[in-house]
Amino acid sequence: MPIKVHCKECDTTFSVKDEAAGKRVRCKGCGSPVKVPSGEKRKKQAATASKSADTDDFLASFDIDKIEDKEARICPRCGHDADEEDIECSNCGVNLTTGRLSEKTRKKRRRKGPAIEEFYSKAWGDAYTFLGNHKGLATKTFLYSFIASTLFFCSIFMMFWCHRTPPRAFWGFIAFVSIMAVPGWIWFIQTEVVRFALQKKDKLKRINFDFFLCSALGMKFIFWIVLFSLPAQAVFGTIGYYYITNGSIPIGAALIALGFIPTFLMFPLAMPHMTVADSTPGWLVHKLGRVFLTLAKPALFWCFVFFVTTLPALGCLAAIGAISGSDLDTFFSNVRYNSAVAADNDAKEWADENKIEDFVEGPMVGKKPVELQPKVLILPSILWLFACVFYAPTLIYNARVNGLLAVHCKPDLQLITKLEEVKYVSKAEREKTAPPTPRWQLSLVGIGIGVVVGIAMFFLIPLMPLLLLRVLLIIMGVAQIGCLFNVLAQIKQKEGLGFAILGFFVSIYAYVMGWIYAKKDKEIGGTMMLWTLFFIASTLTQIGLVYHAVSMMITEFNNNVNAQAPEDPAAEPAAVEAGEGPADPAVEAAPAEPAVP
Repeated sequence: MPIKVHCKECDTTFSVKDEAAGKRVRCKGCGSPVKVPSGEKRKKQAATASKSADTDDFLASFDIDKIEDKEARICPRCGHDADEEDIECSNCGVNLTTGRLSEKTRKKRRRKGPAIEEFYSKAWGDAYTFLGNHKGLATKTFLYSFIASTLFFCSIFMMFWCHRTPPRAFWGFIAFVSIMAVPGWIWFIQTEVVRFALQKKDKLKRINFDFFLCSALGMKFIFWIVLFSLPAQAVFGTIGYYYITNGSIPIGAALIALGFIPTFLMFPLAMPHMTVADSTPGWLVHKLGRVFLTLAKPALFWCFVFFVTTLPALGCLAAIGAISGSDLDTFFSNVRYNSAVAADNDAKEWADENKIEDFVEGPMVGKKPVELQPKVLILPSILWLFACVFYAPTLIYNARVNGLLAVHCKPDLQLITKLEEVKYVSKAEREKTAPPTPRWQLSLVGIGIGVVVGIAMFFLIPLMPLLLLRVLLIIMGVAQIGCLFNVLAQIKQKEGLGFAILGFFVSIYAYVMGWIYAKKDKEIGGTMMLWTLFFIASTLTQIGLVYHAVSMMITEFNNNVNAQAPEDPAAEPAAVEAGEGPADPAVEAAPAEPAVP
């Protein structure tokens, strides 16, 4: 075995043969003589080194691969310490027995986000902590809501109090703008809190109140509610309206409220869409409905939290209706009565001043205004104050719960966080690349929307002023004329002037030719869809007008027949003697007196 020799002069190490043991050799580096250690001396040095070896030398010569602590339990994948009762590694999720990921862990990693199950246990405490960190925002919510609602109630009172149109219109506008600020602030807080939750931020930046911005958002909120409530209200609302008109007000109100439940359930799923780049899915009932089928459980959980946390505010509103509902109705009825008295008296004074001979006095001329009792407003005002106090923190609390829902359900919400780059394409290129929509789709859309609008107009005719109905019919007629002339222009260009004149006098020919052109022309397809829509809507509206007019004529005819029916001649003398004879037609019935609080 070769012997290693170390030269002290040049610090070089080299090997020599065993035969050189105990002799001197020259260094291969510098040529200096170096003594080669003998075999006995090397054995003594090795024995001494083994006896005097320290801990480092021991560990350096120890084979770590053969060490095994049978009492310790570690993950076979990442080496993380594990307890005896653990089934999966708390660090990487690997099954400690098989060394593989479980199906539950695989699904969790595919979600690329926290599990939905964590949302139910985390929501209560996290939202409470968030509310504690934003007490100032809750205070602002209370002040803004109370001021806006107070301005609304005062404006409503002034609108009923005034009897002239300009001031009534002014106070009506103030009432509308002020009350829209309340739902607008709700929309604003919900979207802001959800946006910051999706950004993994627990602290909101400074939020300022913009009255007109909140009023605009309030109209947006109301429009969203109306849009999502239309399918359910088309059924429950119609039946509820029928019950209300027949005197069953509680049943009708319950059915109408039932029609808003689907909208309430999809509200927490729509708010995350309103915070991202493209909010279109949040406005589409069918898309959000599919999302609700997947996330029904967390959506129902949010609705449950909302209902539980808003019980105090709802209790205050219910107390206002139960305790002071009749008093408030009497108070505002008296306000309207006083306004009618003032309007008729002012009209008579104006007629007297201008010496109008054929002036017809109103029924309230000469009546005295009723003394109002403002004390009936004290208890409702106090209860409303407490309702705002309870409502303010619950708004912040539920907004945070909604934000957590968005974070835990983000992969299933299908949020569109990025928009594709918009590139300008000329109209000619679009016409070449984009084929026109099939005619059957356009016709179905036109027929469907026209039927819906027509049916709505059919039921709303008794509630709408005659002037508004005429304006709507004129708009529909003008729209149809515009569609007709657009088609006539195409007929003139492709068929000639004679056929265009024929289409003007025979509109059915123009209508058929329009659908023929719609096969290749996208713009004509849209025109024909609108023509179909307005034609069906206007036709159903006119049918409704005729139907309601005939119904009124039949009702009036029956009333006249009943009024002119001959009475029993044997019973008439006895009735006259008893003072119960027929009333003198010259004597008019006195107007109804106001309600006395």
